[in-house]
Amino acid sequence: MTETQEGSTPSSATAAGGRRFTLGLSVEHFDFRVDLHRFIEALSEQVDVVVFTDRSFSHPVKGLKEVRLYRRRRSLVAAIAARLFLILRRLPKSRNNFFITEMFGLTLLPPARRKRGLFYLRLRRLLPWGVPVDAVLPWLGGGDATALEGVDAYLHVTRIGSLPFLRRTLTSGKPNAAYIYSWDHPCKHTTIPRRGMRAYLTWNRGLSEDMATLQGVEPRLIHEVGATQLAPLKEYLETPAARQRLVQGDYVYYGCGTGTADLVRQEVEVILRLAAALREIAPKTTLLVRPYPNLLDWSCYDALKRESNVQFDWFRQAGQGRELSPAQVFEKYNKVEHARAFVHLGTTLGWEACYFDKPVLFLAMDDLAAGPPGAWFDLRRFIHQYHNDRYMILDGFRNVVRRAEDLSPVLREALEKPAGLLAYNRTVAAATPLRSLAEIAGNILKELLPTRAV
Repeated sequence: MTETQEGSTPSSATAAGGRRFTLGLSVEHFDFRVDLHRFIEALSEQVDVVVFTDRSFSHPVKGLKEVRLYRRRRSLVAAIAARLFLILRRLPKSRNNFFITEMFGLTLLPPARRKRGLFYLRLRRLLPWGVPVDAVLPWLGGGDATALEGVDAYLHVTRIGSLPFLRRTLTSGKPNAAYIYSWDHPCKHTTIPRRGMRAYLTWNRGLSEDMATLQGVEPRLIHEVGATQLAPLKEYLETPAARQRLVQGDYVYYGCGTGTADLVRQEVEVILRLAAALREIAPKTTLLVRPYPNLLDWSCYDALKRESNVQFDWFRQAGQGRELSPAQVFEKYNKVEHARAFVHLGTTLGWEACYFDKPVLFLAMDDLAAGPPGAWFDLRRFIHQYHNDRYMILDGFRNVVRRAEDLSPVLREALEKPAGLLAYNRTVAAATPLRSLAEIAGNILKELLPTRAV
């Protein structure tokens, strides 16, 4: 096959023997990561894609060649090593993010497993040191029997869930890369290896720096390829028909950010303060509240139903899974675009909202009475996670509301003089230029495909 131009990928790459190049994509939570469904379509324009995952999924994906479920193999050595790693794993330097994420995951488990998990987590908090995943991987390969035949390279989408599978791919002689799927992943995950990867692929320079400082990855292996999560936003902005106003009347849009009952109750208290401030400043303006999408039980928000100026964005029907259709994603952006302002205390939607010319307010009110002092489910601890402090709670911008007494003045400014608050939007958005899924796919394949096809 002929050599491709520098910096590009072939329109249909071939591997040894003349067959089409096959990419193995390992991913968790595939069903509700809908951007990855279309990402596979973009990848499939150039290569065959085989998804490796832990459970079957119901949505057909155009262009997907095959789905292979992880096959576990009984191995006493692997089982012992995995349990020890669970207790002793080395944490990223941003420990707060890790413990909040783990505590959230434990709330979703049955009581017996939750109790055991809490014991391991408390034990981990007491240890000042930890075992890196690279040290335990050599002991785990015997715990996996997944079929790897016919795969030419592997792309692992964080969080990397199956370490035995990861060990086998890293020792397969085929290129491996990790795609850092979200802006909070470098600061909370413990399964990203430092060795064996050809490349670590991120949204932007900031996340590349996080991978180096928090995860200890060599900077020369890190490349900025773009954010699949933000690609639908680019498509929305380029689709005039989708941008016609859907919600009539004036409203401020609030995006909920917490997903456990304890934190939701504290966030509801913040929303009540916001609703009261809005009633005083603009009695005819509605506070439209978008529930947290990964929270299955929305009854935690019932206290807000008594507020005269609060309405809910019921974007998910009863019994519906966590995934959103492309149309629902566009509706979300439409409601952000046509709001008077967008308000949050730490969400990806808060980042996305910065690509619009509507004020984005981050509620980081440090004097807010929240959870018990020192508790992991303290709203102030949630707000001041590493990624929020680094990318959203920016010094020098009035958009960041740090005290309860500043809420009403800043909200009034957002409604009456919004232009003065848009520099914050531009600063946040500038960190990650929007790229299409096709462009991101090309950037990733450039790091995995051989420079000269065989």
